[in-house]
Amino acid sequence: MTTATLCWIVGDCLLMLSNRESRVALGPRIATYNCNGLGDAQKRKSVLTWLKAKPEEVIFVQETHSTQSSEALWRKDWGGEIYFNHGTSNSTGVAVLVKRNSSIKITSHKSICQGRAILIEAEWDDINYCLVNVYAPNNDDANFMHTVFMETLGRARDDFVIMAGDWNTVLDNTLDKMGGSPAHANRKTQDIINNIISDYGMSDVFRLTHDNERIFTHFNKKCNTASRLDFFLINDTLINFPVCSSDISHGFRSDHSYVSLTIQGTSITPGKGYWKLNNSHLLQDEFKNDIRNIISDTMNSSFDSYRGVWDTIKFKVKDYAIRFGKKLNKIRREEKSSIESEIERIKRIPDFMTDSRLRKQYFDNEIKLNSLIDQEVKGIITW
Repeated sequence: MTTATLCWIVGDCLLMLSNRESRVALGPRIATYNCNGLGDAQKRKSVLTWLKAKPEEVIFVQETHSTQSSEALWRKDWGGEIYFNHGTSNSTGVAVLVKRNSSIKITSHKSICQGRAILIEAEWDDINYCLVNVYAPNNDDANFMHTVFMETLGRARDDFVIMAGDWNTVLDNTLDKMGGSPAHANRKTQDIINNIISDYGMSDVFRLTHDNERIFTHFNKKCNTASRLDFFLINDTLINFPVCSSDISHGFRSDHSYVSLTIQGTSITPGKGYWKLNNSHLLQDEFKNDIRNIISDTMNSSFDSYRGVWDTIKFKVKDYAIRFGKKLNKIRREEKSSIESEIERIKRIPDFMTDSRLRKQYFDNEIKLNSLIDQEVKGIITW
């Protein structure tokens, strides 16, 4: 069986039915909004009042321009709980706003990169969630994006992940941007997000529920461009709640739109899940050999119809590809951690730069580390 045949077989698994475990659940209503700075007291009060009238219980806000000295004023204007990661009084900053009567229970919170991201672990209707508010730099900072995903997906806690914010890039250059150059400038971060979607079973819920609609969340009047920079990434499993949708509505005193997420229902039932193969796996001999064996073993089994064989192959290929991606990422993370530790060990040696042997070890490890990071930010191979 050729690699081209494997590409065709695995490619047909991009959209397929996935069996989900049924469980009772009432999901959250969350929104994300880049408020373009709320350092001005009048604007802050107006915008927070506007947000309080929204139906969502939890709201991620970016570009808050909040500081520690202004926290009390924020809490007075909001009236509920607020979790901050401050920037400065005139740049960056993120916060998670929780309404006073919300049923959510916050169990922990953590800032990631000053003024750029905050991670919250929470319980909602006895189900664990991880909520991550992201305000990505507009300079194609691959290290920032890598850090956010590693902090989020590298945790031991078993929960549903919901990430949202202003990502300062788009997922699809054709559907998610209009005007300007054909491709978004922040290509490294774009590739990282798309690879995470492939490897970790995450979904851009707006695109799943709005097909090929070209709806944007940011409009630049000066450059005459429009982009969908603000969106939710969620675990594939959440897609199978009876109600799971994301919508875009107008903002207030900002050039960004208000983006909401609704997850509701009495149970998670079988339904469509969205998964994309990381095509770089097809360069791995182990992956190709195992896929061939899966197909061969399945075809040698007894089935009532060819359709049954085909559906089983697709299910097994998807399941194996996700497990293979996670294993590969774990190996790379461990290798990266080992190299980072060695670099730090050498750096702690006094005057190591004057020792030719240590200096060589240091720069050799720097090259190895850069090579690993380059692998992480490479885009998905075009079919």
